[in-house]
Amino acid sequence: MAKGSNDVILRDRLQFDIDTNGNTALVYGRVDLSDYVSIVENKGLAIKEVRFQLRDPSAGLGTWPSVMLDPFIAGTFSSTVKIFATTTAYELITDVGIASPNVLCVMTKESTNYVADPTQPLATRNSSLVVTDEWYGTPDLHPEGYDVVADLLIGIGLNNCDLTQLQSSTCELDVMIIAEPKKITQKDMTQMLTQAQDL
Repeated sequence: MAKGSNDVILRDRLQFDIDTNGNTALVYGRVDLSDYVSIVENKGLAIKEVRFQLRDPSAGLGTWPSVMLDPFIAGTFSSTVKIFATTTAYELITDVGIASPNVLCVMTKESTNYVADPTQPLATRNSSLVVTDEWYGTPDLHPEGYDVVADLLIGIGLNNCDLTQLQSSTCELDVMIIAEPKKITQKDMTQMLTQAQDL
């Protein structure tokens, strides 16, 4: 999305730890919006776009691996990372989807691998690898912008990301937000309360 004449661009970098099994229980980072939002002053932000970039500082160029599991272990394995922006702190990441109240956007990445016998030559090995990315962004869910009057929470969780470079590491999530400052009316507040009770 192109930046509009009244839009502001906000950036933040969050860190999260991955344990020895390649897991990260749901954790949140907070994007401070206090310079732009205040219920008392009727100040808010219409968030038009949120973008995420996963980073592995220990890797070449700091890039995140497209395959998040060890491709040479026999069996069927799946590695997943889920990231979302919200104004409500959910206790369980399984409760978060595009229909969840106060969720602005959701991104998931998954690597699924099947290896019958990793000792066989590649040419004859019975194996498969599928990498998927799903992105439900703010323009898709809230094309006019999602009104907020509080800080934004960024949630992240990982499961079975057992690639050696990811295990027992500290990685980063870059966040970029494009938003337009706006005056919040009583109608806007009512709409926000309605969205929060949609389910």
